[in-house]
Amino acid sequence: MSTTVFDRPLYGYRFVEIQYGDTLQAIALRELGDASRWHDLISLNSLVPPYITDNPAQAGPGVLLSGALITVPAPKPVVSSSTQADQVFGVDVRLDQGRLATANGDFDIVSGRDNLRQALTNVIETDRSELLFHPGYGSKIRRLLGTVAGPTAALLAAQYAKAAVSADPRVQSVTNSTATVSGDVAVVDVDVQPVTGAIVQVSTTT
Repeated sequence: MSTTVFDRPLYGYRFVEIQYGDTLQAIALRELGDASRWHDLISLNSLVPPYITDNPAQAGPGVLLSGALITVPAPKPVVSSSTQADQVFGVDVRLDQGRLATANGDFDIVSGRDNLRQALTNVIETDRSELLFHPGYGSKIRRLLGTVAGPTAALLAAQYAKAAVSADPRVQSVTNSTATVSGDVAVVDVDVQPVTGAIVQVSTTT
């Protein structure tokens, strides 16, 4: 009996069924947790526009029909086992008040612990569900702005900040989270214990 590709183990990858009405962005968000990785699915499956379809007449080489199987990367640890800060905490473009920073005619970058601090600041300042393809990213702090200030609002803001930064795989634990809410302003201070190294302090005003 001949074996098909589905009978052989494919290490590092897995097969998932395409649902009716799916897009590559929706599959990347659902299966990989990041809609921006839809390009990975194109190269991995040798797809061509329109990539996937619900119309059998459009299906063919490079175009998958809903109900078919699509290959996606298998989950893997996000954090490296290295103890080097730049490798553990990564490198990204530096943001200056929400805008891309430049240096010497090119994009400026931030790495290591500074990159972690910037990432945690961004997740606190971003409203939950504000990013269409990343509905779980961000915090709920902005929902408290304009409410009656007091200890309850401050406690909620601190808990919202703690939940947001705890979702980052580079964070081992949150050692302290405090906040004050006054009118349209929330001031948040969070101390996190990363997976390696000393505590990182994050302070932001939203």
